[in-house]
Amino acid sequence: MIQEPKIEVLGPVTKREQLWRIEVELDCPGRYNMERDEEITRDLIENEDSPNCLRLYSWKPSSISLGYQQSVESIDVEACRSAGIDIVRRPTGGRAVLHANELTYAVALRSDASDGIAAVHNTITLAILHGLQQLGNGEELTITSGSSKIRDAYMPGEISNLACFASIARHEVTYRGRKIMGSAQRRFGDVVLQHGSIPLGPEHLRLPDFMAIPDDRKAAMSRLLIKETATLSDVFGRSITVSEAADCVARHFVEHICS
Repeated sequence: MIQEPKIEVLGPVTKREQLWRIEVELDCPGRYNMERDEEITRDLIENEDSPNCLRLYSWKPSSISLGYQQSVESIDVEACRSAGIDIVRRPTGGRAVLHANELTYAVALRSDASDGIAAVHNTITLAILHGLQQLGNGEELTITSGSSKIRDAYMPGEISNLACFASIARHEVTYRGRKIMGSAQRRFGDVVLQHGSIPLGPEHLRLPDFMAIPDDRKAAMSRLLIKETATLSDVFGRSITVSEAADCVARHFVEHICS
């Protein structure tokens, strides 16, 4: 049974006098998580009085989510079934993510189309980063400023075309050059939905086991993930619980995104 979410409404907190709604829901099934994110987004589209929303959640059982245009044929469905891992499709773009021992965020907000995808992504990312830094000594959590483009990671034949965490693009949160958060976005007119996955421990490294690719490519993907990714436990040198991370982001996100 899914528990009632912890909900807080803050505002007015922006120059546009918009409210923010914060929801925290832990240990929910993948299908429910995606349906809830779509519901929040539709509500913003259809009801002009609805507040922007930050939703923070985790997954039970563990799930693999696919970008809305990604083929399910890239996933070994039988391996997922044997391991008790669900497969769901996100309403946002991007590539496969294994959601296990992580904090996921969904931000649905109104944004003029002239703002641009990158500008909205950067604003949200900086606000999430600000919250994560409050977990402790987070000065080494930084934003990438390299020249890599997201579309380059999705070139046919590339390992990074299959898994979200297998590539680092511009303006992503990193720790000592390793990716700490994977994000995906989709615009619906003047409403934007952005997802982000923040690993707490190393469980995300198991993703290659569930990809429908030859063993040599699985090994290559595994090496790439180990080299290019980090977790919150790596950053802070201790075990970070999902409730601790969710609470910290929830308490600091709105004040930063509206500053």
